[in-house]
Amino acid sequence: MKDKYYRTYNFFDIKKEKNFDKTNLTLISHFKTLQQKGDANCGPCCAIMLLNYYGDFRFKEEDVAILMKTKKFQKGTNFNHFYNFFKNLSNKEGKFKVFSNFEYKKLHKHKLIFPTFEKFKIFILDKLKRNIPVIVENVDYGGHYKIIIGYDEQSKSKDEDDMLIFCDPQDVTDEKCDGYNYFPADRFYYMWFDNHCFSKKYRKQPFLYIEYNN
Repeated sequence: MKDKYYRTYNFFDIKKEKNFDKTNLTLISHFKTLQQKGDANCGPCCAIMLLNYYGDFRFKEEDVAILMKTKKFQKGTNFNHFYNFFKNLSNKEGKFKVFSNFEYKKLHKHKLIFPTFEKFKIFILDKLKRNIPVIVENVDYGGHYKIIIGYDEQSKSKDEDDMLIFCDPQDVTDEKCDGYNYFPADRFYYMWFDNHCFSKKYRKQPFLYIEYNN
């Protein structure tokens, strides 16, 4: 039954949502979503969405899946291969720089790049305010890539009220397959790991974003 358990919003153009409180919302608007064609292609699909956002429309999902050495479900895309796809593209063309937990891991002495939820929150808000989407991967579906495009700081005193807004390449569980969904930010923070697809050193807090050269 449609809209029985979930309420969906127009995150593509949130200004059209008259009854949505936008007071503390930080959102990259007009971010176009895609749905993955292959069962294990959430990584390649997220990569294409990110590149499309920056105006690069040359890639097809099946081609990126080959370049990323994506395996069948439930193996999916190893983060090393996901990272190398962007790194190789960056080195070859020099148009953008790649940032991920690989680089951040070298700069931080902590075992976790974001040892507290507050540090994660500051990081995400900084990127979103500069209109930089952040690809993350976590234990969802046993291992799943998606893109953070929004943060709703609903309460200045209660972080547990905050919500993350995602572009999800496998948006099949909220009764509207528009590619957008949302989830409590603090719950995501504590579920931000993947013990299946990643090496032990990098299985916690995997992320990637790119910045184009001016």
